[in-house]
Amino acid sequence: MAEVLINRDGGIVTVTFNRPEKKNALNVATWHALDDVIREATVNPADRAVVLTGSGGAFSAGADLSARGDDGKAKEGLAGGAPQPALQEMRMLGDIVARFRHLPKPTLAVVDGPCVGVALGLVLACDLVLASDRARFSSIFVKRGLSLDGGTSWTLPRAVGMRQAKRMAIFGDMVGAADALNWGLITEVVPAAELEETGREWAARLAAAPTTTVSLIKRLLDDGTSDSFEQAIENEARSQHIAHTTGDVAEGIAAFLERRAPRFTGQ
Repeated sequence: MAEVLINRDGGIVTVTFNRPEKKNALNVATWHALDDVIREATVNPADRAVVLTGSGGAFSAGADLSARGDDGKAKEGLAGGAPQPALQEMRMLGDIVARFRHLPKPTLAVVDGPCVGVALGLVLACDLVLASDRARFSSIFVKRGLSLDGGTSWTLPRAVGMRQAKRMAIFGDMVGAADALNWGLITEVVPAAELEETGREWAARLAAAPTTTVSLIKRLLDDGTSDSFEQAIENEARSQHIAHTTGDVAEGIAAFLERRAPRFTGQ
């Protein structure tokens, strides 16, 4: 059984963590598969949206700590073969999360059940997060004696504010879907029975969007948290100029004038 399922359909790339017996804990094979998807989706114009999800009623239990020896160290490194020092392993893992966050295509996490540790980092790296009402989230590192990783020291306080970020990081408790929504950790909550269908609907909307324009919007919003207002409006001017070079702008304006829905191609 494949530990990661990759499905491409209608411009949507769906990555399903598929280790239900371990609540989809992330191992070396998982990271390699995700790395491959990032590389392919970055350069393939047919890939217009990427969805992360998990099988068996769980998103992911985080890093697979069972793949370690009696000394607590990993048996295999992310690069294959013997593991490197933790500093290098974490830098490689962090690079994958960073490249996923900066993917020039819209990204969606569809979360059911537990989402903890570095898996929370992947979810926070997504543009949108759709969760079931039985989803729950934890920055569980402290309960394992570990510090933060997966980019959560940066993404978590920006999502929920510093006070709640410290609460999640220092206590490591589970946060239910309702609180996660109220705190700004996720985008929307739906009943578990509706999660799959709603996830497909959201993914289809992302894949039908003007891809280049979405990439510009992502960069503007991400950079806007640290830019000055003056720099933000200059960046908007430059991005708008780039957007005007795409065929999707012409289609969007034509659709408006003709009173119909636009048919964007991502070009």
